[in-house]
Amino acid sequence: MSEMQIKIWDMLIKLDGETVAQLFTNYYGMQLLDEDFMDFLEQEEIY
Repeated sequence: MSEMQIKIWDMLIKLDGETVAQLFTNYYGMQLLDEDFMDFLEQEEIY
């Protein structure tokens, strides 16, 4: 990971999952929650 990615990662791991999800959807908008993401969740056996 780059130095910037490490810095962001270190910030995110201190937060709870709901807050991280809110940050991502606030940044990307609801387009993040699409069919491709659902496919990814299924591949990861999350859903």
